[in-house]
Amino acid sequence: MTVVQSRLHSNGAELINRQPQGYQVWTRGKQDGTIVDQTTQVNSLDCGLDANTQWADVVKAGLSHDLQLIVSNTTEAGLSLSANDDGSDLLSDCPESYPAKLLSLLFQRYQAQCPGITILPLELVEYNSNQLCSLVKQQALTNSTTAVSSFIDWLESENRWLNNLVDRIVVGVSDPPPWGYEDPLAVVAEPYRMLAIQDDGGDRNILPQHPMILWTENLQPLFIRKVRILNGLHTAMVAHSLPRGFETVLDVMRDADERNWFEELLNEEILPALKARNSDEQAFAAAVLERFENPFFQHRLADIANGHEKKLTTRIQPTIDDFRRAFGKEPARLNEIVSAVL
Repeated sequence: MTVVQSRLHSNGAELINRQPQGYQVWTRGKQDGTIVDQTTQVNSLDCGLDANTQWADVVKAGLSHDLQLIVSNTTEAGLSLSANDDGSDLLSDCPESYPAKLLSLLFQRYQAQCPGITILPLELVEYNSNQLCSLVKQQALTNSTTAVSSFIDWLESENRWLNNLVDRIVVGVSDPPPWGYEDPLAVVAEPYRMLAIQDDGGDRNILPQHPMILWTENLQPLFIRKVRILNGLHTAMVAHSLPRGFETVLDVMRDADERNWFEELLNEEILPALKARNSDEQAFAAAVLERFENPFFQHRLADIANGHEKKLTTRIQPTIDDFRRAFGKEPARLNEIVSAVL
């Protein structure tokens, strides 16, 4: 597996190349009433490439006939275009946006008559693969070289775009680790994990068999409950708790007044708005609060704050809209969250 680092001023690719032995995932938390505390060494990474300084190498890797799958995790903000990618050098230099980067790779695969591939964007956006495909086509039409009807047809017909939803909280290592050596790539993960994929009738063997990989005919209910409850509460904490000096999700959960504010937000605004959509998510909400209470986690609100304004539009505003339609009044706490940014 090749990892492509696209963020500027990051040394992630360098760290991967410095650690041929892989990295550690420390799974910690409570699952079914039992404490889980175990480590797993991940050694599936072959190399890291920096897209900003090694674009030719990224393209070379992208032209491999063995390439079957591209996975991305650029956050919601990554599913957008940049005006800086409108130039004629789209195929020779590293584009700025992720859709333009993907367009460059796919067009060069098309030119080289490479087979189509499966594209799995993990960005937390509803119908994320559909949106990414639309952005790639939109970007293609801005450039005379890529605005070719046969290529646009190839994009959709020969490549597999999988809508999906990933759910697992992962943070950095804060406690002394059990492996006894420095591992700058190590992470701490909660026991809960899920990757739900919209079943398109294609080959499921593109991904490994795993009990937490769920192929479903209807992804939307899973997406809505996760984004509105878990991610909605995270984004609300950035707006409400971070300015009040709270540093982590656990800090919020351990403060009686702050926790009470969020439980009222959940029970009086978020859950009623979901129930108005015929979605009763009390059990999922209770499980989310338990996940937030993970005593081993230092989930920093400053990290959740990345791309905050974009997250408001996907995680908070839809709940506000549903609440207004259902009850004909304003959700006070949700509006307070949005007003904190405005």
